[in-house]
Amino acid sequence: MSHSENTSSWPKLLRRLSTSTRPSSSVPERQRPPPLPMRPNRMLYQPQQLWTDSRPGTVVVSPGLQGLSLYVDEQQRMYESAQQRQQQQAPRQQPPQQLQKPQPPPTAVDDRAPTTERVAEFRLDIPNGVCNMTQHPGDTIVGSVVVTVTKPTRAQRISLTFLGQERVYLRDPANTSLMPSLVKVDLNLFEKRLSLWGQEIDSNNQDSAQMDVLAPGTLRIPFSIKIPHVNYPATIKRDKVCRVRYLIWAQFERPGTFRDHDMTTPKELLYMEPLAYPTRLREVFRINQLIEPFADSSTSNVAVQVDGGLSQLPAMAGDRVLYQLEIRAVRSAAASGADFADQRQAVPYTVRYVRMCVVERLYVRGLIKGSELSQSYRTDLFSVTLDPTGQIPGKHSNSAGVFASTGYLRLPVDLCPFESKQLSRTYELRIECDVADDSSLLDKVTRQTSTYTLYTPLDVCTVSPDGFTEATLNNAYADETMNISGIAPPAHHLAAAEPAIRIGGWEVERSYVKWDKHNPCWIELAKKKAAS
Repeated sequence: MSHSENTSSWPKLLRRLSTSTRPSSSVPERQRPPPLPMRPNRMLYQPQQLWTDSRPGTVVVSPGLQGLSLYVDEQQRMYESAQQRQQQQAPRQQPPQQLQKPQPPPTAVDDRAPTTERVAEFRLDIPNGVCNMTQHPGDTIVGSVVVTVTKPTRAQRISLTFLGQERVYLRDPANTSLMPSLVKVDLNLFEKRLSLWGQEIDSNNQDSAQMDVLAPGTLRIPFSIKIPHVNYPATIKRDKVCRVRYLIWAQFERPGTFRDHDMTTPKELLYMEPLAYPTRLREVFRINQLIEPFADSSTSNVAVQVDGGLSQLPAMAGDRVLYQLEIRAVRSAAASGADFADQRQAVPYTVRYVRMCVVERLYVRGLIKGSELSQSYRTDLFSVTLDPTGQIPGKHSNSAGVFASTGYLRLPVDLCPFESKQLSRTYELRIECDVADDSSLLDKVTRQTSTYTLYTPLDVCTVSPDGFTEATLNNAYADETMNISGIAPPAHHLAAAEPAIRIGGWEVERSYVKWDKHNPCWIELAKKKAAS
């Protein structure tokens, strides 16, 4: 029975649906196009294949649930990561090493010259234990001058210079401008020069045919400088105040046809320090002084009485000095008149903030346009604030009606007094305190405060005074020869003795290394030249 016969009796709606779903008879089954693939859902993971083997932690699901099985995918990734970790931890089999052919050793240097300059090296070699240490009268400075040439070189001389120079700055009194100008005055303490190689310093022979020839190689010339037993000023530098320096440098003189080929090494700075001998025995330095107020001060009727002392003076640099001070506010001499007893009466003022400062004082002198001028400068080295240790404390923690304090003061280790023709250095101890109105101590608006300052000399030496007696001190400064205790202070800086320079004195007299391209020193020079 045909299809039309079977559906003829159907209703019209069913016949229409049957016709739309029926396959077309004009297109054969095998020529129909394949169905379009399903659009994948990117929100869910869809595995591409099914696992048929039984692995630990693996679950096999039906194809219809592959797109929804997130748990199965997580278990699979954990299993794969465990397998990769085991493979990484397993020892790998190293492939057999192949025997390498022996290579020829590298050559020391190439055939080219290490440098094209005639003078490859010219320097001043001073050991670190000499240039970094402080020199004293009687010490010896040692070093070497090193020069390296690559070709036969005609030269006049290799000389060494040792210079001691002093410079001070003074204000010009003729300058009346608002910004005063400073005039520098130089003074050479000494200037010694010695020829280490070649012609002497006093020779005036400039003929190139008579000059000495320096063979190719490295020449090391040692030297030694003996400092006399003279107290030269210490090495110091204060901007726009003073400067004392001691310099050493070498010079290589090579006169040329059109111009001179002189070379100079960098100047080495040496630190010099004199020997400061004590001028008296150690004793207690007592302080009993009244500090009067300034005329325009707010506390013009109040003075400060300072009593106490410093023990173990003169002291050496770096020592501890015991101090004991008692400071109180009293009536000034103008307010109390001639009655000294009335001056000790208490006043309604309190001593506050007592400070002690170690001060460096410099005196500079010099000639400007025929007239001698002198000036002084003060510089604070360090300060300390004292705490009251008295039995009568005041209202404030660092104030008292009678300010009493006891303790130790540590001096700096670089203190060194000296005296020269243009410059002298001494030390002082400054004691300063604030005096405030006791009735209005907490009121910062109506309180009256003033600062009082006292300067007292601080005797410092660099030689311990323990081995000195009164007879020793009298004999030491009266006779320049050795005294009964074997102690003789050095002569003054104006003494006629000067430093002595000579060749050698601390190693072989002279060393020479012939030029060779396989020499290690030439290899280093070649490397430095290539790097630069």
